[in-house]
Amino acid sequence: MNMIYEAHDFYLSYIWPPNMHQRPDHIQGLIFATLGALTLTPDGLLVRLAGTSEWSTVFWRGLFIGLGLLIWQIILHKKAVFKKFPPSSIKEWCSTGLAAIGTLTFVMAIKHTTVANTLVILSTMSLFAAFFSMIFLKERIALRTWVAMAFAICGIVIVFIDDLSGDDMLGKLIALTCAFVTAGNMTLIRSEKGINLPTVFAWGGFFSTIPALYFAPSLALQTQSTITLIAMGGLNALAFVLIGAGAKRIPSPEVSLLMLLETIIGPIWVWFILQEVPSDNALIGGAIVVGTLALHSLASLRKRA
Repeated sequence: MNMIYEAHDFYLSYIWPPNMHQRPDHIQGLIFATLGALTLTPDGLLVRLAGTSEWSTVFWRGLFIGLGLLIWQIILHKKAVFKKFPPSSIKEWCSTGLAAIGTLTFVMAIKHTTVANTLVILSTMSLFAAFFSMIFLKERIALRTWVAMAFAICGIVIVFIDDLSGDDMLGKLIALTCAFVTAGNMTLIRSEKGINLPTVFAWGGFFSTIPALYFAPSLALQTQSTITLIAMGGLNALAFVLIGAGAKRIPSPEVSLLMLLETIIGPIWVWFILQEVPSDNALIGGAIVVGTLALHSLASLRKRA
């Protein structure tokens, strides 16, 4: 029994930074961020279940995300929402554009490759954001981040070489584009603390509908598709609110660590419901990427302690 208590104390003192688990606001942040990450896990499955064309999915997903966040803003600000909701600076408009591209490319990636491939590639966005921060914000990259980047790239290469056929490769390239765009947006948001994130992502959802209006063969929906897409947009909006609440209370490495839940659980949803089994390369590459990101986040937390 003493060995169990000693192991527990070792975990708290070494794996989890000292005192971080004791603060009430930190516990609240963990709860919010965990719930937010879990809320995102069925996103890839819902894209599959929608049963609509890729551009139709982009349109309705973006519209419902935007409406969900608009409703949240109305709850918070009531009549003042019309003054606070529109983007108010050049950086907010740029961030909105990047958010729109991120929303669009996420759907396109899942439509052209497996959910597992998409989520593994997307999980590396925090490392790409660190690289962009070095270039544009002149921030120093720690050695552990360089090492993590090298291992993550190896994992992504393993995922890429699994299937070099046209459609699957296209999906992987779109997922990589989504990771880069989102990482660029993360860097832009970090450069300006006053950016209103609910506004940015709501308008990003609305903007993603614009090209879909032209390319979608039809925007008509069956009842099942309507319910699925509304659920998708609502869960995304809720996840954003929860993760945002968590990010205000806990360090960003902890948020990054919890966001790996989507990478791990998302493909399980699709496997369980639709029997979409990840390939061996996806499992191997995914294990390398997730393990690397988890260790990097833990090392970053130890550094902060």
